[in-house]
Amino acid sequence: MKPSVRTQNVTVAFVSTLLIMLLALQQFSVVAAPVAQINFTWNPISATTSSQPGQTILVNANLQNQGATDTFNITSTAPTGWTVTIAPSTSVSINANGNQSFTFIITIPATATLGTYQINISAARESTPATTALFPILVTVNPAPPTPTPVPTITPTASPVCLDGFEPDNFPAEARRIDILIPQEHVLCPTGDEDWLFFGGVAGKVYTIDVPVMRPGIDVSLELFDSNFNRLAFNDDFFNRDPANPNPGDIRPRITVRIPADGTYYIRVRDVAGRGGVSYAYTIVLLDESNGPTPAPVESVCLDIFEPDGLPEQARLITSNEIQENRRLCPTGDADWVTFFAKAGKRYVIYTDTRRYRGPNTVNDSTVAGADTVLVLTDRDGVSILDINDDMPGGNTLDSQIEFTPKVDGFYFAQVKNVGDIGNQFIRYDLVLLLCLPGQTDCRRPDAPLPGLPANPATPPATAVPINAPTPTPTTKP
Repeated sequence: MKPSVRTQNVTVAFVSTLLIMLLALQQFSVVAAPVAQINFTWNPISATTSSQPGQTILVNANLQNQGATDTFNITSTAPTGWTVTIAPSTSVSINANGNQSFTFIITIPATATLGTYQINISAARESTPATTALFPILVTVNPAPPTPTPVPTITPTASPVCLDGFEPDNFPAEARRIDILIPQEHVLCPTGDEDWLFFGGVAGKVYTIDVPVMRPGIDVSLELFDSNFNRLAFNDDFFNRDPANPNPGDIRPRITVRIPADGTYYIRVRDVAGRGGVSYAYTIVLLDESNGPTPAPVESVCLDIFEPDGLPEQARLITSNEIQENRRLCPTGDADWVTFFAKAGKRYVIYTDTRRYRGPNTVNDSTVAGADTVLVLTDRDGVSILDINDDMPGGNTLDSQIEFTPKVDGFYFAQVKNVGDIGNQFIRYDLVLLLCLPGQTDCRRPDAPLPGLPANPATPPATAVPINAPTPTPTTKP
């Protein structure tokens, strides 16, 4: 063999061997990229349902977080023309090993063709690394049931049928029950229609009544009543569902309230302009939440009929021998101011009385839990302090009392606060101003609550406004 040919063969063999070694090294040097761990899942992992064109369906699922506390953003992907509403919110914070329930309200367009469609619900966490959990929903669109042939009647024209599955529900006696976390779809029809619902409320719990879906053309309002049909709350428009992004164009109503006592509560829904029709549909849902053993005050429950009275210039007038009932020291730091006219040389006694509100507490049956009032009397300028009392002298009580004989005619001021500035909606008291008779020796807080006042009244807050609602018929209780 010629030397040139031998050299060429050796070169080819060397190059081939080098290529094989490089490929082997590349194969062993590739390291798999780390895969982000998905430590949150949907339960169930998917859903299957069916309905007809133009209908609305509800699908429920829980998002379970097996990782650390995190914020999750919920989005949906649906076919063109379909709408998906996510309740209670599209962005939630879920604690470690916690879960959040969601309701997906899916509206099928009236023009949808028959077949099976897929809607994808995605949950993405905000922390790094960002991962996504998918919840597919398969919706089969079936043909609508055949319309029966109408039977000829004497009436030449037929009126629209205004039924939504809950009618009749136009009066409190016809109210339909609504349960927690179960949305209901209603229709306001005919014109002027109103819908009544009821639920069992538990004292101290916070309830939210929400209208997450409202068809165009209506503007509904919500009203909440107790079992005596005193109105506790009202809302027409609530545009602050997302406090970070208020939407003044959102006219869907919402009420959040802390229930003052166990009992039956009624909800009235109606259009603010009295409109109605077969297409005036809305969805209503009842939510509840727990804030622990010391709940945060709810403003609508916290206020009494004397508020605002937190400053001397806002002081409410109290007249001689008047009893101002059901005052509340709420929220934390609350101060109640009153003003009264006192005549020189006459003797006045002003005192607080919490005994009516002590409830079943037997640890110290002369007090109401959390209440230890402090009474301050000031001069006519509302600033100069004339007297202070924490616990009334000579009494086994935490109530306060001041006896006062002015030297000058004029309007004087008094302030009531709680020791430590503690305040909540359960701290209630009565405020009494006595004008003593000449020579009277028993002009002071009596040893027992004043006669004729009920013990531990369980009435709603004094802000409740009675309405002329129809009285339910005893034989037709809901």
